[in-house]
Parts: sequence; C-alpha cells; structure tokens
Amino acid sequence: MKMVVSMINKMTTSKMIRNQDAQFMLLGAFIIAIGLTVVTIMLSSIIFEGNKAIMAGSDESKTDMVNVMQMAQDEIRNAYRNSTTLGGDDTINNFNIHMREFGNYMSLIYAVHGEVVTVTWEDWNDKEYAYFTDNGAVNGMPDWIVAENTQNSTIMVNITNISGPLNVNVINATKIWQKDFSFPGMSIISDDDIKANINPPYSIKFINGSNANGKYSVTGNTVYGRNFIYARDYVLNTTITFSNSKVSANVTVPISVPW
Repeated sequence: MKMVVSMINKMTTSKMIRNQDAQFMLLGAFIIAIGLTVVTIMLSSIIFEGNKAIMAGSDESKTDMVNVMQMAQDEIRNAYRNSTTLGGDDTINNFNIHMREFGNYMSLIYAVHGEVVTVTWEDWNDKEYAYFTDNGAVNGMPDWIVAENTQNSTIMVNITNISGPLNVNVINATKIWQKDFSFPGMSIISDDDIKANINPPYSIKFINGSNANGKYSVTGNTVYGRNFIYARDYVLNTTITFSNSKVSANVTVPISVPW
C-alpha cells in the first residue's frame, strides 16, 4: 500500500490528469472489490493475434482479457475527447500522459491478481483521418447504416480526400433523400434540411464510404427520446498483452475516436 501511495504522490500535477485520478481510483476499487463485468466486443472490430491462447485459457482469463479490451477502448476515447477539448499545442502530449497513467493503473491492479497486463497505443500524429466505412478502414463496408429510428438529427461531414462520390442517404418507410459529395470540405446537413425533404422516423446511411476519408458526426435523438452522438475522426490501434500462469495473449484493437 505504501508503494501505491508513493506512486500516486509522484503523478503529474496537470489539471487534466488530476481530474482523471479519482476515476482511476474508483476503477481500481471496483475491480478489486467486486471483480469484472463481462462485456461483448464484436469480433469484426478486433485483430485477435492471441486467439488460440485465449481459447485455451480458463473462463476467468477470457473474461479478464475481454474486460481489459473494453476498458482500454473506453479510456482511449475519454483521453481523446479530453485532450482535444482542452486544445492547444499539447493536445497529443496530454493524450499520451492520460494513457500512460491508465496503463500504469491497469498494470498495478492486475498484478494484485497475479496477472501481467500492458497497454500500448498509437496517437494521431501523422495519421490520416478514417474512411467513411463502417469500421473506418479503406477495406471496410462502404454502405452502412449510421443511425436508425431517428426523430431529429444534424449531420456533419468533413472530407479530406475523395476519389469518387460519397453519398448520405436519409431513408424512411416510403422515401430516400440523398445528399451527394464530390469534393473535399465540410458540409452540414441540418435538421431543418432533412425535415424539409423527408419525414421521421428515418435512418441515416453512408454510401460509397471507401471513396473518401475525413471526419463525421451525427447528433440527435430517436423516436424513443434517446439522445445520441456518433462521430469518428481517427481509428487508433491499441495493443494489450495479457498473461498469467495459464494463458498468454497479444491483442490489437482498432478503436475509433472520439466515439
């Protein structure tokens, strides 16, 4: 316990990092006190290099590994949103500081259980914006539904590079309204624009997403009253190594940010 206190006392006094300390301490207490919650991650969203090793391990090991992956995804997104909200010249540095603190906490927490966990990540320095596909990769699904059962929404599309048409379809039970994009730049489709052409509830679908890369956001609410935001700037690969006396694995997870 003295070692943990000493480590915490040496942490950076950065305002952003201080704000994260309480979250990390709660995370640690939660894991040590009541264990981990099983989380489902779509297999299509991961590059599972250690699949055979994980499948050979115990159910507890599999649960631990999946939960580390989920927590890393959540923390990458938190770190990206926090650092980009603060802005300034230290945006990437603040992101990396946040993630180093998270990685240190994870290593410390799992060491209590006799498990070795390390988290490494990439930032967006010199990285291209994601494609408008389902997973952000150029070879991802080009035609996919971004939002369903939508009552109100605003769509922002900011294209960096484009090699062919990119289309945004707004679809209800009887009609399709389409917006076409052929050049780089930012465009906003407002809620008023949409409702002038089509009635809710509707779905929002990207077509030919592999033809362009850039940023998008879709904000609004559903016919059930639930607010939502879907947005992507980059896809950042995060690698987790996990080992104990029974299993060892190395997993790389592509994580879209900010959401």
